[in-house]
Amino acid sequence: MSLVLGLDVGGTTTRALVTDLDGTVLARASGEGGNPVAHGAAAVDRVGATVREALTGLDPARVRAGVIGLAGGTGPYAAGFDRLWAGLGLGGAPRLVSDVELAFAAGTEHDSGTVLVCGTGAAACRITGGMTARCADGHGWLLGDVGSGVWIGRQAIRHALRAIDLGTASPLAAAVLKQLTGGLAADRAAAGTVIETVHAAPVPTMAALAPVVVRLALQDDPDARGVLARAAGHLLVTLGVVRDPEERTPLVLGGGLLAAGTPLATAVRRQAAARWPAATITHAGDGAVAAARLARHDLRKALR
Repeated sequence: MSLVLGLDVGGTTTRALVTDLDGTVLARASGEGGNPVAHGAAAVDRVGATVREALTGLDPARVRAGVIGLAGGTGPYAAGFDRLWAGLGLGGAPRLVSDVELAFAAGTEHDSGTVLVCGTGAAACRITGGMTARCADGHGWLLGDVGSGVWIGRQAIRHALRAIDLGTASPLAAAVLKQLTGGLAADRAAAGTVIETVHAAPVPTMAALAPVVVRLALQDDPDARGVLARAAGHLLVTLGVVRDPEERTPLVLGGGLLAAGTPLATAVRRQAAARWPAATITHAGDGAVAAARLARHDLRKALR
């Protein structure tokens, strides 16, 4: 009996799923993230450890197809994943897809439409025939990713620093100071600590503040809600670059900040539904499940 392997490789977590051609799940595993941008060549070894765990008790030769959804770009490390595949005794070679393409597949079984992803970064893409045809943003935290988790965190930090400058107080400013300084008084010393902390590790520091903003927004804090409202506006502008005004194809929302029920997702869905009333809007589900489904499709196609 032939098997397939689906992998959802993110910056912090790798998830693996082994199924048969009927979709029956035979094994699951999770491990360290394998984003090549974050981990370089070590990304292949990190993913390999998760694959080995998923294959425990199974014959690797029965795996005849695999799809790897990879955050951070698929090009430079494709050969490394091919070598990993062969070294583990797996059949065929893995097909690498971007995390954006995987998010789209995890939200719909259609092969064409658009996807908006917002987590640490942010991007929108048009998907045609299961492949990326056009993208907007995704330019990284220094040059873009407007409306992303890093962008949201930066706005919260700017709010806190301005509050210190003005000698004012707010729940959002207090929450930022608590997270980045341990609760120092709102003065120039605290501002210096915030600045040093952010510059020492900008991406993780700023991204870690996005959940703080979300939490305060759920408590109806006006400053936090304002940050998320601006983020939603920016994300809709990005989406509008790749989605035509009268388009009726599916729209998938992906990434942790656009999970169903989050304040940002609610705002984005409301604006998107008003702008594209004929669109079916869904949220991306389990990426490993989607990767395994794509792998089953690939194997069936190869066996015809």
